[in-house]
Amino acid sequence: MLPTAARYFYMPETDLDLTESAAVAVSQFTNDEGDAVADFSTLGPNSFSNLYINGIIQPGNSYSVNPSELYFPPQSTTIYAGTPIVLETVQLTANVTV
Repeated sequence: MLPTAARYFYMPETDLDLTESAAVAVSQFTNDEGDAVADFSTLGPNSFSNLYINGIIQPGNSYSVNPSELYFPPQSTTIYAGTPIVLETVQLTANVTV
């Protein structure tokens, strides 16, 4: 298996009140080079993601991600302005040699 990893970075400019659902568009994120991204390209059936908020990994049931957004279902918390949010995705590709 060959892993392909990508990291996406975002710091909200205003508080994200998660008592109601919230979504962050992919266009708000930058990659390791500091460039804007068009989609979370390493998502797929052979991939997984990890979300870190302020450096702390989050439980898988506290968010979902698709190629165009990071989604937070309703929960009793707030992500404060300036808090670093890092989405890490890893896609696994089979390397077959014959």
